[in-house]
Amino acid sequence: MTYLEYGSVLAVVAAGIAVNRAVRAWQVERAFEAKFGALRNARGVIAGAESFTLSGSTDRAIVLLHGFNDSPQTMRAPAMAMHAAGWTVYAPVLPGHGRSPRAFAASTADDWIGAARAAVREALERHERVAVGGLSLGGALAAIVASEEPSVKAAVLFAPFLVHSRRLGAIAKLWPLITLGVKYLTGGSATRAVRDPEARASLIAYGCSTPRLLREVQRVVRRARAALPAVRQPVWIAQSSDDYRIPDEQAQGAFDLLRSGDKRLYWTTGNGHVITVDHGHEELSAEAARWLESRLPGRDADSKDPRPRVP
Repeated sequence: MTYLEYGSVLAVVAAGIAVNRAVRAWQVERAFEAKFGALRNARGVIAGAESFTLSGSTDRAIVLLHGFNDSPQTMRAPAMAMHAAGWTVYAPVLPGHGRSPRAFAASTADDWIGAARAAVREALERHERVAVGGLSLGGALAAIVASEEPSVKAAVLFAPFLVHSRRLGAIAKLWPLITLGVKYLTGGSATRAVRDPEARASLIAYGCSTPRLLREVQRVVRRARAALPAVRQPVWIAQSSDDYRIPDEQAQGAFDLLRSGDKRLYWTTGNGHVITVDHGHEELSAEAARWLESRLPGRDADSKDPRPRVP
């Protein structure tokens, strides 16, 4: 085969890969639009995936951060449990989430970290006592912010994603090459992430990622792990022993990195990674709220904090 013929073959192969990539990306985006497109509001956020605020009756507030590929919907149960104890709860939708696969693909680790910081700083301006919490990637974001903001009084982390993953590491290194062949990575283990079929079916999630986004996830994980020794506030971590994404020993290892003198690792079972919506999430949320109450008991907001409440 001559160089010219060899080049022609490569051009045909490359064209075929490009066409297949475009078709598969179109199929992913079309399927998502068919399911959620009509549910978007004027700001482009899907109904049910919006940020939400629950105004409390005390001087305390907590910012709850959802996970990668999820929405504030997954924080509703712990938010309700904490609100019942008088907490104001802020659950922001992270950049790129709750919108469209294209919006998701354009977001970055810096976007997510910046949004988490902004939400906590806004809460600190409005409330005397502020805690931070999160699920999975949101738990990692919460750890970063807690390490940076000594004014944050406590951290509540649900299955925080603080692990060393060979698969994630490989994709993070090779993402420019992988993305030449595929725009969206699909086929995740949703049945293992959420074991409750009803809860799984109700989730508003993309069900896909991009190779570059997984590199961004790794960036957050690395920053969060590096930040753990600087987290000195009281910390409560919930972890499922059946979490296929986070091995028990890695969860324990991340917990051990915390320098807080007041920390607890609470184990649950029978549920997957998204423990805030899976089997037993009501009991788990109540346990988180009880722990938070024991560290930051309520008091009359008007007697201690004259600043205006969020409507």
